[in-house]
Amino acid sequence: MSLNANNSKELQKKQNTITFINAATEMIAELGIEHISIRKIAEKAGFHNSTIYLYFKDLDELLLLASMKFFQKYSHSLSLLSKTATTSGETFIKIWDYFLTTVFKWPNLFFNFFYGKRSDDLTPYMNHYYELYPEERNEYTDDIHNMYYGKNIEERSSNLLKTVLNETDKVTTDNMDMVNEIIVSYCKYKLEQKRANMDLDNTKLKDECLHVISYVTGV
Repeated sequence: MSLNANNSKELQKKQNTITFINAATEMIAELGIEHISIRKIAEKAGFHNSTIYLYFKDLDELLLLASMKFFQKYSHSLSLLSKTATTSGETFIKIWDYFLTTVFKWPNLFFNFFYGKRSDDLTPYMNHYYELYPEERNEYTDDIHNMYYGKNIEERSSNLLKTVLNETDKVTTDNMDMVNEIIVSYCKYKLEQKRANMDLDNTKLKDECLHVISYVTGV
């Protein structure tokens, strides 16, 4: 096979992958992630069901990549924060604020993203997504970059917590793992509450999380 033929094949594969992700994204926004199926996505994308498995291991992988679309505002906010002169403590709280605003808006989507089947090693999927959509990749400071591309919610939170080690007496190298576990567990608990009752107020849930985060870190 010629080089041009190989390039054409890879380009077609990339385009079909994007088509499936875009179709899944539109359906998530319209129906919610809990109502999505391989059949529905394939039908919307104009392909047979089985074709999806040529590009994705399963529905979970496709939905994980499609979920990244809903991080755009959060990602952009982090990019702007990277260019703003703030203390580590201020940056720490703002990142959690942006994050919680996003996840409570799409609780089922981000519960699956951070606590679902493939949530323990997110970095390869995030890198793959930005290879497909390079125009959406933002530039961050080193600290924010390390947090954003952390392999799971525990590592992301831990990387962020490290930035305030020198700003508060409550977080030390000895207790950092415990503090991190409290933060991650509490945020998961509040996210589960939202999923169980979608009428709960997002701002109130976010403020409750921020209060606990501030209390256990002293930030």
